[in-house]
Amino acid sequence: MKVLLLTHPMSPVPFADALAQAAPGLDLRVWDKAMDDEALAQVEVLLAWRLPVGLAPRMPRLRWVCSVAAGVEKLLVPDLPAAVAVSRTVDPGQAFAIAQYVTLMALRHARRLPRHEGLQRERVWRREPSFAARHRVLVLGTGATGSAIAQMLSAVGFEVQGWSRRRGGEAGPLLAAADIVVCALPLTAQTERFFDAGRLAQMKPGAYLVNIARGAHVVEADLIDAVRSGHLAGAALDVQSSEPLPADHALWAVDGITITPHIAGEATPQTVARQFAEGLAALQAGRPLPRQVDRAAGY
Repeated sequence: MKVLLLTHPMSPVPFADALAQAAPGLDLRVWDKAMDDEALAQVEVLLAWRLPVGLAPRMPRLRWVCSVAAGVEKLLVPDLPAAVAVSRTVDPGQAFAIAQYVTLMALRHARRLPRHEGLQRERVWRREPSFAARHRVLVLGTGATGSAIAQMLSAVGFEVQGWSRRRGGEAGPLLAAADIVVCALPLTAQTERFFDAGRLAQMKPGAYLVNIARGAHVVEADLIDAVRSGHLAGAALDVQSSEPLPADHALWAVDGITITPHIAGEATPQTVARQFAEGLAALQAGRPLPRQVDRAAGY
C-alpha cells in the first residue's frame, strides 16, 4: 500500500523517521511539487497536515487521509471524494501541553501580571491587591483538549463550565457570565467566525479571551475593536487567521492582546507514527478506522 507524506510547512523528516520505527518496510514517499500524475496515481494513503485543492483528483486510488494533528479542516477540501475516509491524531500529551498554556495565560491575566510587568518597566515598586484566582471560566469545546483544559483550570482554583454545539443550548448567557472564555472548538462551517462583534459584545465587560483552536474562529478586527474600546480586558491568541502573522498586522500593536506563534502544543511525530500504523493495520484488515472523522460534522 503506497503512502504519501505531506506535512508542509512542517518538515517531513521527523515524521518519516518515526514512521520508519513504527511501520518498518512502509512504502513511503515524501511529497514534492515535481511528482507526476503517474506517481500520484499509485497513492492509496495520505498522511498530511494540509491537502491542496486539486491534488486529490490526481490520486484516483486514494482510500484514506490521516491527519498529523487533531484538526482536520485543512484536509476536508471540496474535491476530496466522499468515499475517502479521514482520521485524526489524538495525543494526550498535546492536550496536556495546551492545557498548561491556557492555565498559564488564565493565571497571568487573573493575577494581573501584565500590570506588574508594566510597573517593573517603569521601576515602580507598588503593592496592589492580589488575591487567589477564583474566576469563572467558560471552555467552548468539550472534546479531549477542552476536557484537559477544564481539568487543569479546576485544579488551580478556577470555576469552570463547558459548552459544546453537540450538547445544544445558546452560548450567549454563558459568555455573559464568564470572566475568561477559552476557545477549544473544532473549526467547522458553523464555528468559523464564531467570535464576531455580536458574540464579543455578549461577553462580560472586562472578560478575557484565550484562543488555542483556530484563528478563523475569531474575527480579528472585531476583537481589536472590543479590546481597544475597553469592553474586553484582552486576549491570548496562540492561533491567528494568517500564519505566520504578517509583521504589519494590527494584532501585534494592541495593548492587552498576547500573540504566540501556534506553540501551545502539538502531537509528537512518534504518536503520529504509532497511531498511523494502527490505522493502516485496520485499513488493511477491513476493520473500522480508529479516530475516524465524521466528515459531515467536520470533526
